[in-house]
Amino acid sequence: MFEDFCTYYKGEENCPFEAGKGHAGKFWVAENFVCKEYARTVEKQTELDFFRMVCAYIAKWAPYQFVELIREYLKNSKASEEIRMNVSKLYF
Repeated sequence: MFEDFCTYYKGEENCPFEAGKGHAGKFWVAENFVCKEYARTVEKQTELDFFRMVCAYIAKWAPYQFVELIREYLKNSKASEEIRMNVSKLYF
């Protein structure tokens, strides 16, 4: 179900984005992790949970630039405006 919310991860085994060419590769890794690992630990998969987890993953692995990365990710994501606002409150 989480795959429905992905903008970058489309079920590939390997990241299709070239390193050093923007942040798409980072976002793909975060979506991939949430879809493959986090999804196995929850019973109910909600859209809000998906976007919260992707942003938490980004914040963990990019502690000095996570604010700009999360802004970029949410701007380009499939998240509704309500979810963008909800997730933004956690970080900005």
